[in-house]
Amino acid sequence: MAKRSLRASPAGIQRAKRAFALKGWTQDNLAGEVNLKTRQPIWRFFTGQPVDRQIFMELCQVLDLDWREVAADPPADFLEPGEELTPPPLTVDELVAEVRSQHYDTIQHQCGILQLLDIGRPVNIDDIYVDVNILEAVANQQWLDIAELNTLAPTEFDRVGLGGVDIPQMPGLEAVKTYAKLRVLGKPGVGKTTFLQHLAVQCN
Repeated sequence: MAKRSLRASPAGIQRAKRAFALKGWTQDNLAGEVNLKTRQPIWRFFTGQPVDRQIFMELCQVLDLDWREVAADPPADFLEPGEELTPPPLTVDELVAEVRSQHYDTIQHQCGILQLLDIGRPVNIDDIYVDVNILEAVANQQWLDIAELNTLAPTEFDRVGLGGVDIPQMPGLEAVKTYAKLRVLGKPGVGKTTFLQHLAVQCN
């Protein structure tokens, strides 16, 4: 970890004193130039004692000196005064965690509570257990003649063209972890929206 202070080398002190003399300032003037309330850091700077690195670099800047030429054993990784350290780019996992933390309250508010028609109080989404049936493949377009519709059994009518259930009753979150893409199908009122709200809260 980088040191938090710097000190002037003997040669650096001589350079700083020459530059200070050319300015014609007092130590109070120099302290004022770098917004210091006390002259103590100025005294420490000119006597080769450790000074906060930001103050050290600002003192060198107002004296028109390169701080690296004044400092004893200058580290290579310090920034110039006014420069900003560019943080490394975030990984995908870090970005996801940041977005989740920023939107946690909104998602909890919008998806975490349900008001059901037949229950007088709001219900926590986590209290509603949601299972889904998984179909490995669903045909894109299907054509049936009227004669074929007439021959469907009542149990088949709800699932025309969908075929049998490949994996019965799989927990919703497990389905999302298992499959990269999902299509949510179902009649009105069977729980599609509830499942998606439950999923949003769980992922959050």
